Amino acid sequence: MLHCDRGANSMVQNKLMRNLSGSRQAIIAAIVGTALTVAFFLFLKHEEDQQIRQNLATEAFNIQREVRQNLIAHVFMAEWVARDWSNSDKPLEQRWKKETDTIALYYQSVRNMVWLSPKLQVQLVAPEQGNYSKLNTTFNQSPLVSVLLDSEDNSHAMVGPAGSLAEQKTDIAMFVRVNNPERPGFFGSIISLQQLFNSIVRTNITEGYQLVITDQGNTLYEFQGEQTQRASWNTSTSLQVLGNAWKLELWPTTQRLSELRSGVPVVALLAGLVATGLLTFVFYVLGMSRFRAQELADTNLDLYAEIEERERVEKKMAYLAEHDGLTDLANRNALMRFLEKYCSQSATSDELLVVFFIDLDRFKEVNDALGHTVGDDLLKRVARRLSKIIPEEGYLARTGGDEFVLAIPHMEDREAVEGLANQLLIALDTHFFVDAYEIFISGSIGIAYANDAGFSAETLIRNADTALYRAKENGRNTFRIYTKDLHHDLTEKLEMLKRLRHAIEQEKLVVYYQPKIDFNSRRIIGMEALVRWIEDDGTLIGPDQFIPIAEDTGLIMPISDFVMRSALAQLHEWRELGFTDLTMAINVSGKQLHSPDLVDNVLDAIRRAKVPANRLELELTEQVFIENIQSHTNFMHSIREHGISLAIDDFGVGYSSLAYLKNFPVTSLKIDRSFIQDLPGDKDDATITQTIINLAKNLDINIVAEGIETEEQVDFLLERDCNIGQGFLFSRPLPAEEITRLLEQYQGLIPIQIA
Repeated sequence: MLHCDRGANSMVQNKLMRNLSGSRQAIIAAIVGTALTVAFFLFLKHEEDQQIRQNLATEAFNIQREVRQNLIAHVFMAEWVARDWSNSDKPLEQRWKKETDTIALYYQSVRNMVWLSPKLQVQLVAPEQGNYSKLNTTFNQSPLVSVLLDSEDNSHAMVGPAGSLAEQKTDIAMFVRVNNPERPGFFGSIISLQQLFNSIVRTNITEGYQLVITDQGNTLYEFQGEQTQRASWNTSTSLQVLGNAWKLELWPTTQRLSELRSGVPVVALLAGLVATGLLTFVFYVLGMSRFRAQELADTNLDLYAEIEERERVEKKMAYLAEHDGLTDLANRNALMRFLEKYCSQSATSDELLVVFFIDLDRFKEVNDALGHTVGDDLLKRVARRLSKIIPEEGYLARTGGDEFVLAIPHMEDREAVEGLANQLLIALDTHFFVDAYEIFISGSIGIAYANDAGFSAETLIRNADTALYRAKENGRNTFRIYTKDLHHDLTEKLEMLKRLRHAIEQEKLVVYYQPKIDFNSRRIIGMEALVRWIEDDGTLIGPDQFIPIAEDTGLIMPISDFVMRSALAQLHEWRELGFTDLTMAINVSGKQLHSPDLVDNVLDAIRRAKVPANRLELELTEQVFIENIQSHTNFMHSIREHGISLAIDDFGVGYSSLAYLKNFPVTSLKIDRSFIQDLPGDKDDATITQTIINLAKNLDINIVAEGIETEEQVDFLLERDCNIGQGFLFSRPLPAEEITRLLEQYQGLIPIQIA
């Protein structure tokens, strides 16, 4: 044996020596070619780095220029106001409110404005709300105090720390002397550097850059989320503005840096290496041709190795045919064979064969937010956790995506089934650690028994899937057991969906209109468009039956487009009849808010109908508004910029928040009918209604009451300065032709309950 080993080693060594002798030229070509390729790659890399630094310098210069221009614009504003007021004959109080409101509108980084007496006492402040405490105080705690007192002949802006008028330590004050003979003093604006820089940076900075502005080591503003490249790519520049020497630092994110890299050096490197490889190959072939005979002998050994590799691959393929490649669990094919085997056994015994169809709740959000790599690792951890708690005879499979199926052929009783389902839910509801992330998910489970499926494997899986669907409908993180009633409900829903599709295609949907009334004049001031479904036999199907299905299936999109077109066309007809003061309120669904073309579609519908944009009001329910508030702010502001009103429907029944009323362009609140129906007798409803009205009045938002059915409710609302409403007291929702007759007969007035 030892002799054989020595002989084999000798043969290998001889072969290596022959190969080295024949491939000497190839080795030299490989070394020289690689060296030249690497040198050229490093040169291109250096040039690319220089270009990136030039881009950083240009970006920093652009932001520096924008900051300077913005501050100079504030100086120009302050000096212009001072000159204008110095030459004005009007009393200061008459001009203060209007002109400071205008300044605040166009200079949004101005936190507030003050009027100082010659002795630096604050006599006026704008806006007044939240700033009453500054009135009659003396401006101090700032180097500007001495500058202002010695500025008798200075008509230019004086800039410095805001001192006692600051709300943040980075705020600056800009004062200009107003030499009005009647009332001399100083006009001052308190500028929020945070808001100013934020507006400039977010508007002008290219996506993927990080930025910090400091003053003598103190951070004035930062726009950063990643500092990985700061040490290597930081570009600093001095920001000389109004006597201040600030420092601006700019660097790219890792993603932005990769975008700036052209890839040319890498391509050149690969091309050089490929060329070197080809040249090396040519030399190698030439050098090795004389050893071809020996290589033919070695081919037999390679052939044996290939056969072994093929056998290994075939075994691997056979394994993958019945196993999931990610989690190593059984796949659907193996699961179906397992179920078919035990279904036939369960049909002749009293033992329970049960299937748990498990689906991870909101797993797509994990994939979208953290990436598929994290999602795959999470699926592996879920598989391992489930495998630890299932019974020994349980058979766990991954059937695709985030779906797992657990089959257990010998369950004791149904109580044990529910107990295991609860254990599975608890296991999934416990956090998972994946890389650096702590992830919380939950699961929904559908359970089905083989005896309810006629001992058919396909039917058993389908029944469990049906139960899973109902579990998700009921709020997720729960389980449901398949029953025939559940199957019947799903069948009815599918039938309703089919009929709804047919109704949309056959144009069986119609738009009804409910008037909105001015209580004082009893005049119709607007309409709310409401969709109705009328079957061929005249049966009216209420929106509460088909709108939820439309929302779930996406059919709400064509329904909403139909309502928008029909309602605006009808508004145009009423305007042609002379009712030009009418407004039209149209509901917007949550699905529509996810459409990037929603604003364009609304504006196109307005243009086609030839109606003014300010006659249209879009209504969002409070729940839809809250769920989409962060991701759809651009939509809301764009709608308002075009003059379209924005109303919050069913206000008070969802997640009422003062924050969105303050920060977003809401024009109307509609008090939900649940608060109106028991007025004026219900004390709690009266208090809530009063609170909503007061809130709307203080925020200068219109208020509309829904569901009015009695004159006592009207009197209650009028006493509390709520003048607009709708409800059955005035009119039910009516077809367009009946509304037209109502308008023409009473000239837009509602004398009594009409319908």
